[in-house]
Amino acid sequence: MNLLEKFLTYERFEMDWRRLLVQGILIALTGATLAMASAFNPNAIVLTARHLSWLPVSGMVILSLGLLECLDAALTKEPRDFLQNLQVGVLDAVIGTMIILSVTEEPSRLSMMIATFLIVRGIVRATLAHALQLPHILVTSLGGLISVIMGFLIWKQWPTGDGWFMSICLNIEIAVRGWAMMTFALWVRTQNVDIDSD
Repeated sequence: MNLLEKFLTYERFEMDWRRLLVQGILIALTGATLAMASAFNPNAIVLTARHLSWLPVSGMVILSLGLLECLDAALTKEPRDFLQNLQVGVLDAVIGTMIILSVTEEPSRLSMMIATFLIVRGIVRATLAHALQLPHILVTSLGGLISVIMGFLIWKQWPTGDGWFMSICLNIEIAVRGWAMMTFALWVRTQNVDIDSD
């Protein structure tokens, strides 16, 4: 029996709400910290990139989250979980890589890509929440709406098209993602309590 067959014979792993909660807290804190850094130190030079503020770090975080989503997709046994995690993971990994590789570009060249990413990410989040009947649909849809609004703000370059504003928007999206994961973890906890009480 090869490694893949052994792997697929395992039952789907239990979701540990504590791990999800800690992961959500870390993601939310990372996004909030980078958003504040982008607001209070907008002229930071990261990876020798001028005028991009904290965008390269944001790209690294998005790439990391995308790779984690792809790993989650590989570890799931349910087709719906696999497709959901893979779609989101590939999108994040590609955009994160493109942001990192574009550190020598002007921020205006990244604006359309980042705006499109935020709009698509928001629409995908809200659509998957409804299609897969995920818990806390309202919270997930609100997070998706925030991403879509920020994408349109970047597209219209309002209030500005500078790198620090794009960085703030990306990092708010990361923080909202962590927030949604925390609410999901608390829902998993209540489900486990209900199962244990039966």
